[in-house]
Amino acid sequence: MSYEHVLAPIEINGLEIKNRVVRTAHGTNIGQGRITDELIAYHEARAAGGCGLTILEAASVHPTDMGTLWLHEASVVDDYRSLMDRLTPYGMAVFQQLGHLGYEGVTADGGPPWSASELAGPSIRRPAKAMAQDDIDELIDAFASGARWCAEGGLDGVEVHIAHGYLLQQFMSAATNRRTDHYGGSWQNRIRLAREIVGAVREAIGPDVALGVRVGSEAVGDGGVTEHDCAELVRVLADDGLINYVNLTYGSCLRPHKIMGGMHEPPGYELEAAAPVVAAVNLPAIVTGRFRTLAEADQLIAEGVADMVGLTRAHIADPELVAKSAAGREAEVRPCIAGNDGCVGGLNRGRLSCAVNPAVGREQDYPLPDPRPLPRQIVVVGGGPGGMEAARLAAERGHSVVLFEARDRLGGAVRQAQELPTRALLGDICDWQERELNRLGVVVRLNQTADVHSISAVRPDLVVVATGATGAEIPDISTVPKGATAVVDDRFGGYEALGLAEWLATQGLAVTLTTPGRRIAANALLDLVVQPALERLHVLKVEIQTKVDTSPEADLTLTVAKHPHDPLSTDLANAGLTVQVIGDTRSPGTILTAIADAHTIDFGD
Repeated sequence: MSYEHVLAPIEINGLEIKNRVVRTAHGTNIGQGRITDELIAYHEARAAGGCGLTILEAASVHPTDMGTLWLHEASVVDDYRSLMDRLTPYGMAVFQQLGHLGYEGVTADGGPPWSASELAGPSIRRPAKAMAQDDIDELIDAFASGARWCAEGGLDGVEVHIAHGYLLQQFMSAATNRRTDHYGGSWQNRIRLAREIVGAVREAIGPDVALGVRVGSEAVGDGGVTEHDCAELVRVLADDGLINYVNLTYGSCLRPHKIMGGMHEPPGYELEAAAPVVAAVNLPAIVTGRFRTLAEADQLIAEGVADMVGLTRAHIADPELVAKSAAGREAEVRPCIAGNDGCVGGLNRGRLSCAVNPAVGREQDYPLPDPRPLPRQIVVVGGGPGGMEAARLAAERGHSVVLFEARDRLGGAVRQAQELPTRALLGDICDWQERELNRLGVVVRLNQTADVHSISAVRPDLVVVATGATGAEIPDISTVPKGATAVVDDRFGGYEALGLAEWLATQGLAVTLTTPGRRIAANALLDLVVQPALERLHVLKVEIQTKVDTSPEADLTLTVAKHPHDPLSTDLANAGLTVQVIGDTRSPGTILTAIADAHTIDFGD
């Protein structure tokens, strides 16, 4: 495929960008507030992979918002110069997003966060300080100073964040702005701060540096900022002569699962809300919406839906997405599965990661594979994501690999999990791993339950045991009548119980979902996939009970409690073989933990 539309260059305020592929701003916390060598390496890998434009994660411009990147003092100019020294040779344009979380921010001095009014944020839940005029003047100066430092540091552009229910939208929204001064009340008053900040940023960077805004509906219904509000705002900013492009998004801190929709959302789920804003002004527009491939982006641009397309999580999963696709190697692109446990969940737990790519944020520790001059014989037992990753890594290093799988198909428990409602994308990573094993020449023995004899016959230097876990299987309900009662008892805390409950309900059973804890799927809450699932369960009339020690009686009871399945490692060790146990076999977890565990293997090379 030629990808003639998405790979065509585009100009923003005289700056030529080599293609229409964008990595939109996304929090990483890799640098813990600073631009470090680790953060530079993360972005350099994506620049080397062919991305056209990167917008760096929202930089907090004032100490009343200590976000994942700080733009509080002039020393950041030298950091930006170090960043650009590394990125410029690849021809990727680099913009910086500037923002402030408002009542969702954490302040440097422990004081109350700032907002339009004295309201508490949905996450921080601490009443904010209603900003006085001096605070507003200080904030405007902070945005201007931050923008000036970006330009002095050699960045190609700046973007002002006016979305996601954060500070500037808190001023815009009638639901959160209860002021009676000239920053509150009427629409013109409520957008005054955004206009003044964008104007100050433009003055600070001059007319030649690209400047855009990120805007989008809050997706909260009555009272929140709508797509039509955003369209009117960008019309005003364009009429003021201030902006050169618009970047569309969706959702808010009140509905965070809409900002980065998981696999339950279809590709393009944000486009309907983006359309009025794209049509409002004759400026280059960036759209997002869980897009994963260059083909999707090319079609959107060909159809005139947008001028540029965000492939942000797709680039987290595979930094070489553009280069591989442009070379006709689309099958080699490691797919994003939109599980959100690495990107969103990782950030919410402290730092960005990726379920399918453990190198994310640690690129300096993951050099390109270097085949060893003395290849070894590696046996892998178990063809789930952890086992396949182990086999793939060994083969990349030049070792000879034999993989035993007892089933008739690779993928392990994921092949069942992908049959659950909205979870089909889970299988994509296993499909990719299987293609890679074939490309790398791994010998795969399906329908073969490995034992000490069959493994020893291969004369392995190392045996990797990845036989998985039990306790979250989809049951056979062929003899269970429609309308029968079912209980799913969540004893693991992952997504599994939610998925099984939803599947049973779609099969016509009356389902109760229980847990001894205070929250269902407690370990998945930070991944922003639990709330959408609960909303679907509500529609399906699934009853949810928490703090339940003994589940109610039912025709069918499923206890979801994963246990390691390891029938081999002790016998193999007793036979004198070198053994490493990984993934669920060692400690039940997720695709993320299984794949990451494979990267800890010592292949002895």
